[in-house]
Amino acid sequence: MRTTTIQKRQQKSWFRSMAALGLLLFLVLQVFLLSMYSSSVAFMIQIGDVTLKSIDAAPYFGMTADYGIKKEPTVTTLTPTTLFREEYFSEEDGILKGILSTKPKSFFKRFQQDIDNFEMEERCHRYGFSMKAKDGQPERPNRRIYYGALIADEPWELLDIIATETHGIFEGMVFVESNRTQMLFERPIKRANKPKYIDQFKEMFGVEKLQIREYANEESTATGLVRENNQRAEILKGWKELGMTKDDVGYIADMDESFTRDFLRAVQQCPYVEYFDYEAHKCVNSLGKSRLMGATRVFESSPECVTKYRNWYHPDMIIGACVEEIGDDSVHPRAPRSDGLYRDEGWARSGGDVQNLPDNSSYPLHSAGDFRMLGGGSMVGSREPNSSGHSAFHLHNFFADFNTTRYKYLTYGHPDWQALTKPLEDLHVDIRLLVRCVYNETDGPINSDADYDERQDFQRVEGGLDTNHPVFPIYFHDEDYRRRKHDAISRLVKEDEYSRMKRLNLTTEELEMDVFTQRFREAKRFVWAHEARVQAFRQKVKEKAQAL
Repeated sequence: MRTTTIQKRQQKSWFRSMAALGLLLFLVLQVFLLSMYSSSVAFMIQIGDVTLKSIDAAPYFGMTADYGIKKEPTVTTLTPTTLFREEYFSEEDGILKGILSTKPKSFFKRFQQDIDNFEMEERCHRYGFSMKAKDGQPERPNRRIYYGALIADEPWELLDIIATETHGIFEGMVFVESNRTQMLFERPIKRANKPKYIDQFKEMFGVEKLQIREYANEESTATGLVRENNQRAEILKGWKELGMTKDDVGYIADMDESFTRDFLRAVQQCPYVEYFDYEAHKCVNSLGKSRLMGATRVFESSPECVTKYRNWYHPDMIIGACVEEIGDDSVHPRAPRSDGLYRDEGWARSGGDVQNLPDNSSYPLHSAGDFRMLGGGSMVGSREPNSSGHSAFHLHNFFADFNTTRYKYLTYGHPDWQALTKPLEDLHVDIRLLVRCVYNETDGPINSDADYDERQDFQRVEGGLDTNHPVFPIYFHDEDYRRRKHDAISRLVKEDEYSRMKRLNLTTEELEMDVFTQRFREAKRFVWAHEARVQAFRQKVKEKAQAL
């Protein structure tokens, strides 16, 4: 009896063991099948020293292989290699580094000195400035320039490019950092009023008088351009505190804009520049001489993605006598602004809008917002035969990652509430140029009657920077930096598309539709470009026949 009970217990134990083993084998089989399932829809892409494991995304990554989508896609995370992370994403106090030149300062100093030593008459002629001084004015002036810009999360890379271009130029500099974005999204103050950054900026830009001011405003109505212009008003207060006078030049830019070093030296040194002759225009913006604007070449996210046939119209310069906080407001009253932004009607809001002015010599002083928003003024570029004709450059979207880019379009200026889900090329027409530049795809048409999905406001210069005439930043003389920057941007564009697809969690059908949509769009652009070339060839043949 006792033996039988033991045997039954042993049999039960054996059955439990076999059941556990069966369950274990079943789980192992499920894991194996799942791994096989995942591998059937995943593939590996090697991008430089970054390995990306992703779903079938060949069209996004510039590949020609035809990868079929058989099952539900699975997505794994992308992690850049340690080298790429350290080089590009390293940060301090939440400020990204970006791609920095590894060249010593002496490398760039040689270019700075060469520019500084240009013959003055040749330089002044290049921009249409006169060598003949006005009576009573010095033959070799040394105009003082005061710089101002808003600053946020720009990487050190962007600041390094601007500082290399302008080192030792400015009499004083004022940066303003806000605790909120234009659409009132909270952001931490990272640089304002911090001695270590003030000292670092002074060294970078070669200037003794410098402020990084904080702007904090919690009013719900202070949004959009109203908030932006209120921030810029802090620049003028800073200029006054730093000692700016009515004879000095005020220069306001966005952080990604800069006049060239050659042009800034012309502004400082040319004997006569009408824009800085207060007696010649008395701050009348309708004459086109009270404000000087750059003829600005645009680089889209990479030194190699140069926009063709484009002039951006900032940054801006105005003589101190015509600037609020600096000029005489007993002669030039400040214009009322009921909307907190534009001058009220009758206060020189436009050319003939002067009915509320005391007299024709009493045009209002320019606010910091007027620098960039008021009509009038003139764009001044280079007249050099072998140059691009520009006097400034715009490093558009030179962010350290596309998360920052998407955040910008979501929270700044004119917010796009789909900024986190759109493909990059649909986020903005300028980003569209970048994506097609990175993938070396066909540019879309720029004519207004083209399909909106494929239209571009501007096309890129094929061949990148090497096929272009100057002007470009001194920093871009470092060819190694240009290569590393373009490589990093290429990786980040591909990573962003991968991350977007992961966020959307697309089904098989949705993913397949997305893939073929991208292929179809490129095919349409290619056909359009081919037809345009055929049409141009036919026109040449026709003109040649008519000439005979």
